Amino acid sequence: MTPLQAKRTHPAAAELMLDDVRPDYADAFEIAIPEGDSRTAEQAFRDALGATPGALGSLVLWAHRHVLRFRLGPFAAPGYAFGWKILRTEDDVLALQADGPLMRGRMILHRSDRTAVLTTYLWFHRHRTARAVWSVLGHVHRAMAPRLMERSARHSPLKVSWDR
Repeated sequence: MTPLQAKRTHPAAAELMLDDVRPDYADAFEIAIPEGDSRTAEQAFRDALGATPGALGSLVLWAHRHVLRFRLGPFAAPGYAFGWKILRTEDDVLALQADGPLMRGRMILHRSDRTAVLTTYLWFHRHRTARAVWSVLGHVHRAMAPRLMERSARHSPLKVSWDR
C-alpha cells in the first residue's frame, strides 16, 4: 500500500452486526495516514468532502437520495456529514448512518496512528430491488470510496473540492 493509494481490505468482524443482523453487503478500504496527520476521524472525513459538494459530490448525493433512496439530512450541519446522520464521533472513529425504504447504510471510519479504514455496510429492506440497484451502484461506490480516502490523505482541511 503506497501512502496515497487506498486498497480494498476486509471489514472488521466485530462491526458486522446491526441488531443481531448480518449486513447484506460490506466492504472496506484502507490507506496509510501521512506522518504528522493528527486529525480526528470526523475532521479527515469532512476534509475529504470539502466545504461544499461540487459537481461530482452533488451527483453522488443525488444518487444517494433518488436511486438508493436514503433519507438524508443537510450536507454539513451539526450531527450530519454528507447528509448521513452521525451516530458516533470520537478522535479515532466516525460512524454514520442513512436509512430509506430500500436499505440502511452505515459507514465507519477508523483512524489509527498509521492507517485509516473506511467500512461500508448495507442492510437491504427490499431485498430484490435493493440487490438490483446495488448491483449497478456498487461499482460506482467501489470506485469512489477509495478516491475519498486518497483525497483525505492528500489534502489539508477544507482545501478540497470534489472536482479537483
